[in-house]
Amino acid sequence: MQKNTAISLLLVLGITGCASPNITPEGPTSIQRSAKFIERAMYLRGDFSLWDAEDIYRLQPQGDGRYLVRARFMSPGKVYEFKIADEKWSEGYNCGYRFQGMLQLGQPLPVDCNTVYNYLSFAPDKKGWYSITLDYRDSSNPTILVQRD
Repeated sequence: MQKNTAISLLLVLGITGCASPNITPEGPTSIQRSAKFIERAMYLRGDFSLWDAEDIYRLQPQGDGRYLVRARFMSPGKVYEFKIADEKWSEGYNCGYRFQGMLQLGQPLPVDCNTVYNYLSFAPDKKGWYSITLDYRDSSNPTILVQRD
């Protein structure tokens, strides 16, 4: 009888152990984090690329839910319009502004990846290279950030 009780107890502990959360002293494991990754190629598309999906403007994954691309803006004060989208402008992969369209250097702006128009705008004060980062770590609230290289 004790043998059956011990086996039952081990089975219950084994099942409970499989169902317990995978928490470490540092916090949840990567499986539990809410970062969503984009499973297709995304491009910076704008008036500077004739709105085409060009390899030079393909966003590069940074491994943590952020995607980076560099662009050279050569006309200070000119308003450049662009979006981040896949090759087919697919629903859910067509990112434009959520509340306003003008980006400010170094200030993240919330984006909506289900937009049709909502072009982002950026007017550089100096010509040169800029990094554009799509932060998709919180897929329900993605942001875009422009920084000068």
